[in-house]
This record gives sequence, structure tokens and C-alpha cells, in this order.
Amino acid sequence: MTEVERWAIFELPVDGPVEFSHDSGEGAYVEPFLDGDQWLIRFMPSLEGTWHYTGAVSGAFTCTPATTHGPIRRSGTTLRFADGTPYHPLTTTWFGTPDNWPEACRALAASPFNRVRLRDPLDVQVRDLLAIDMGAEILVDSFDPEVVNRLAAYRNITWCIENTTDVRAVAELIAEHDSGRHLISAYAATDPGVPWLTHLSVPLENLRGVSALRRDYDKPVHADACGYEGNGPTPDTSLTPQEMLTRIWEGTVRGAHVTHGEWYAAHAGAPWSGGGVRPTGLAAQRLRLLREVLDELPDGVEPIDDYRDAPTLAVPGSYYLQYLGEHQFPDRTFSLPAGTYQVEVLDVWNHSVRRTVETVAESLTVRLPGTQYQAIQIRRTA
Repeated sequence: MTEVERWAIFELPVDGPVEFSHDSGEGAYVEPFLDGDQWLIRFMPSLEGTWHYTGAVSGAFTCTPATTHGPIRRSGTTLRFADGTPYHPLTTTWFGTPDNWPEACRALAASPFNRVRLRDPLDVQVRDLLAIDMGAEILVDSFDPEVVNRLAAYRNITWCIENTTDVRAVAELIAEHDSGRHLISAYAATDPGVPWLTHLSVPLENLRGVSALRRDYDKPVHADACGYEGNGPTPDTSLTPQEMLTRIWEGTVRGAHVTHGEWYAAHAGAPWSGGGVRPTGLAAQRLRLLREVLDELPDGVEPIDDYRDAPTLAVPGSYYLQYLGEHQFPDRTFSLPAGTYQVEVLDVWNHSVRRTVETVAESLTVRLPGTQYQAIQIRRTA
């Protein structure tokens, strides 16, 4: 019997729809798409064990244990992989053509990003991103059953609806045809709180607004357009690298997922976010420190209001991450339970880390260099 790993792709030539059923009773209805001169169906099995399929063809396959974390799922105001592992995307925007894709994909593999926003839903892009363990947000402006049937079996995708007045109809049709049950948002939706949208996708220049959005809608917040580092002709495409970097840190430490963009129009070829072959700005390089921090965040971390003059993520009593942005504080004081802590002062702009180990009775004062773009990370060790 054919074996397919959990959350991998089962592909079958077929000229009509197929219904899948698992021994547990779970099932899915999958319609075909035209691939060259033949019709195919793709299905992502979500459970181990035997799956049977009937319809245009009949048969069965065995789903074996996963070696990946699976697709992304919503968990309250946060995101997790299907196996429960926390997911912290660091996203960039790339709206390009197939000609530049091979070089762009190599650049992404070497970058700090683990998720890309794409407007052209090409098989090759999604497949290549899956191979480097990177997510793909697919922007669509209408319901196209060919696109959904073709891509729904890839575990690394999410959907974002844009430029349409009938968001509900498009979202419900995508959900009906998407056997992988991927996340669905609508860019700049007038009412992002509706149940058929799993998370917010918002343009947001002032990232302090993230806190209110999380509170008001009780959903994950993607700030999918906060501006572009570059020398473009408009205010939003001509941010300094410092401003781009601080917007991403500010929104992230407030609990959002903030997208990077780059628009250096004077460089050879297209700007990175317009389909260039590689990011050339400074922010993309300096985001490596944030990637390291995100990869080590403890489970259960959430924004807290204890320090109202600086955004802070915490697991109270054991972990704190505070971002100071444009402020040049000489020091910061934290109220902490008695214990021993590893304290890191992160120079976000210069990508440097100063580490100390401190024994705390009831409070800790962290000395700072008095320059901009500093962050503090505190982890309890005993």
C-alpha cells in the first residue's frame, strides 16, 4: 500500500472529484485541477493510519508519522503548528515573476525570514518554499477553484484576500474547497472580527496600534504592510532602515507578526519587494537578531502591561523581552521574583549582545548604553 507522511502530499491522476475518509471518521472532499494535459488531485492527510478514497477512482493509502510540525493553526491570539509547537513568523514581501524566482528563493533560504507574501500562486514557488521550510501567504482577489485545488495540500500556505468587496463569499468558498483548512485573512478588512476570518491582516504604520487590535478582536494580528525600507517616491516606500527595523521590533514585542518590505528603486533590476533577486537593504541583515530571539521564545509568552512606557513580552516570573525603540534610557528596573537570571542587553541596530548573570532579591536594574534601538531579554535560570 502507498505510504504518505502525515501533512505531506498525496497526489493522484484522476478525472473527477475524490472523497477521502479515515478510520476515525474524519474525511475530506477534493476536486481536481488541470496540470498540463492531465487532471490531478492533491490531498494532505492530517491523521496517521489508513485513508480510503472513493469517487472517480477508489483505493487506500497509509499515513505514516510526521517528521514536520504540520500546517499553521490559530490558537487564541497566537499561532501554532498543527503539532502544538509555537509559530513565530518573520515575513517579507516578494511580488515577482518566475524569471527572478530561482535567485530570490536562494536569497530567502539565506535570510532571517521564514515566511513570504506572494501574489502569484505558482506551484514552483510554494514547492520551493516548502523545501526550505518557509511559509507562503498567497494573496488572492477572487475565488479561483483551480488555485485552491492546486495549492491546498501544501502545509506551508495561508490565504489573504485583497481588493474585493465580497470578502465573506470569497472566504467561505476558499474554506469549502480547502481540504487543508488553512488560515484565511482579508487585507484591510472593514470588519476583521467576523468568524470566517481566522486572523487580522492590516496596514499599520504606527505599531503601537497592535495592542488595541489584539484586545478588540481577540485574534492573531499580522501587520502585513508597515512600510518599506527604500528610496521610493512615496512616504511608505522611503523609510530609513532604522525606521523599518524599529517598526518590526515594536510590533513584534507588542504581540503582532510584522512584515518586512524593501523598495530600493535605484538598484539594478526590480526592488526586492517588487520582485528583485535579493534584499539589499540594512534592515533585512539586522533582523537576524530578532530571528534568533523568536526561535528561543518560551511557550506561553504574551504582551504584558506592567511596563507601560515600553512594549514587553513575558511569561511572568520567568521570561521578559522589552523593546526600547528610539528611547535612550540609561537603565531599566524590573520587579522580579527572587532567583538567578540571565540578562541580555540587545543592541538591535548593531547586532550585539551583552550578557550577565544576576541574582535578584525583589528587583533588578539593568544598565543600558544610553543609545537608541536597545532591547532587554531576561531569563530565569534558578
